[in-house]
Amino acid sequence: MGYKKPSLIEKIAEKVGLIPDLHRDKYQEFDGDMRHFSDEEVAQMYENFPPPNKWDNWVEFDPKAWPKKEKKTYQIVPTTCFNCESACGLTAFIDKETQEVKKFEGNPYHPGSRGRNCAKGPATINQITDPDRILFPLKRKGKRGEGEWERISWDEALDTLATRIRKAIQEDRHNEISYHVGRPGHEGFMNWVLPAWGIDGHNSHTNICSSGARFGYNLWYGY
Repeated sequence: MGYKKPSLIEKIAEKVGLIPDLHRDKYQEFDGDMRHFSDEEVAQMYENFPPPNKWDNWVEFDPKAWPKKEKKTYQIVPTTCFNCESACGLTAFIDKETQEVKKFEGNPYHPGSRGRNCAKGPATINQITDPDRILFPLKRKGKRGEGEWERISWDEALDTLATRIRKAIQEDRHNEISYHVGRPGHEGFMNWVLPAWGIDGHNSHTNICSSGARFGYNLWYGY
């Protein structure tokens, strides 16, 4: 297992406080096998993360209050990043005063990612606070394209969709049904259900995100 010393840029970042503890170069290049480390070394690797026994009442300074030193109390909840197929582990920091999620960080106890996330993980906070995020079902009340919507209940939305899908199947209008989702995590199940209904209209995030790359790989590799 090879290790590398911090680069000049990393040393500067450590000096100004952007990245702490880079002087512990033993842990800079980790191959993912925890068996290389003793229990004491593993505990040292995680010392900069909030320990799980304090997740229900974690206190730290609010960086947005700088230069003031204001403490915030959080409940830390483990969750999963859905911004790609990797499904890395995240921890959501919930402000105990407002009950709002304030930020996402990597989960060091996740067996796959071990707290090492790309920028898409912490950026999840931008998705849940997006002012254009749809929080409840909406039904068009005007003509198509007029942009007029009304809020309906989940029961009404599901009943309406189920009724229309059932009617189309009974009238042999299978080609009028299309099932499109983002990344809900139940694709394996729906890959069985839709063919059983005689529907060939299954779209997902992958169709948009990586279909071109996958098709190119198929042509390149010949399968």
